[in-house]
Amino acid sequence: MMNKKPRKEARPARAPGRPKVGTDQASAYNNILMTASRLFMEYGYEAVSLQQIASLCQVTKASIYYHFSSKPELFTIAITRMMAMGMQQTTLRLEEPGTLYERLVNVAAAKMQQSHVDTETMMREAETYLNADQFAQIRDAEHRIFEVLATHFQREMDNGYLREANPLLLAQAFTSLLMLANREDVRRMHDTIAELAEELVGLFLDGAVKHP
Repeated sequence: MMNKKPRKEARPARAPGRPKVGTDQASAYNNILMTASRLFMEYGYEAVSLQQIASLCQVTKASIYYHFSSKPELFTIAITRMMAMGMQQTTLRLEEPGTLYERLVNVAAAKMQQSHVDTETMMREAETYLNADQFAQIRDAEHRIFEVLATHFQREMDNGYLREANPLLLAQAFTSLLMLANREDVRRMHDTIAELAEELVGLFLDGAVKHP
């Protein structure tokens, strides 16, 4: 678990790769983060190298080290930022008008647009390389997404629509169900992601709705 000593890539001297004065460092920073987020979410931690990220961003590996001290730091910042954006988008969709079913379908369809590795698989793989604080930061960011879902599930329980249950457990169950969209055979069962989202949300609510 967390008693393993993190392994870090050797950090080169900063001077040779230091970006030229006058370049848009904010843009470079965001480009590296967005690229890293996409690759980590699609392939996991170990399969993605800093050189691969640098090549896609059209910068040197040393330029990445100008902004981030190590691969674990880049991973932590990239994943927590992506999760924060996911939390914001989930919040917005759940606050829209409509039934819980309609709002959950919107959340599900957005989340399933791109296939990505299971969060638990990714975290088990990355845990060896992260320190305790980095690991906790990612878990906290993930938990905030669950809390947004749990708040709305609790609201529907209070209204008598959903049966009484642990709202955080429902949030995690709903999120786990959406991971089925990563399977190519599941995606082929429907013409569109929207149709798949409708069926999965329907299955989820069949078990969660309070029946007479």
